[in-house]
Amino acid sequence: MKTQKLVLAILILTTFFSCNNLKSSKKTYVLSKSDSIYVDTTAVGGENVEIVHGANNETQDDTIVDIKFSELRISINSLMLYETDINLNEIQKDTVYLNPELGETIEGQTISISTDQLSNVKIEQRYETSLTIMGEGPHCDLIDWKHHDSEWKVLKSNAAGQFICDRYTDKEWEKFPKIQISELKAMVKKHCEEGFYNLITNIKSPTEYPSGVSISRFFLRLTGQRKDNGQTVTKYIILLNAMGC
Repeated sequence: MKTQKLVLAILILTTFFSCNNLKSSKKTYVLSKSDSIYVDTTAVGGENVEIVHGANNETQDDTIVDIKFSELRISINSLMLYETDINLNEIQKDTVYLNPELGETIEGQTISISTDQLSNVKIEQRYETSLTIMGEGPHCDLIDWKHHDSEWKVLKSNAAGQFICDRYTDKEWEKFPKIQISELKAMVKKHCEEGFYNLITNIKSPTEYPSGVSISRFFLRLTGQRKDNGQTVTKYIILLNAMGC
């Protein structure tokens, strides 16, 4: 009995340290909420509001992606990144590309903005769908081919002045332009590795497995007017969404 308890204890400790090592190996660029609580006053929709960063108790233990531009600072709540080619501690250029962790999304998340240089700050959101061919594990994403591009939609703000990201229905996730199946097969034969073409021999539509359509990119467009000269400032955040299954 003592031997069995000893073995069980060793297995539990091994699992604990393995999980910790796995978590620490992920490339995440986040800011703890406990380190980022502050209040700013800015203009949202033409009115001055206080923007409270990190004060939402519901997401106290979650993560924030913090992006700094020369004119403003943006914090996306509850989002983890897999990897990025940029240093989020530095001032960014006008367009930023992010790679969220598998299963992460901006849908329904809140965004906080702090700025003392801009007024009439506005955030718009849209998405893009692409087609993917799914094998048993690997998949071929035709992200450089045709897309459905949704319209820009202005995001609403909550009582704390945080912008709320849009959510999309299953039908919206699968929107795609009308195509001929012969077009799809030709693209797969040309751009995908050997074997994917055989998977779609008998499909009748682009959403028939193992072919599928899903959101490949989310877009955020932030605009505001400079207080010193009235010029419009525009920033883009593009989130690359993992496809396939």
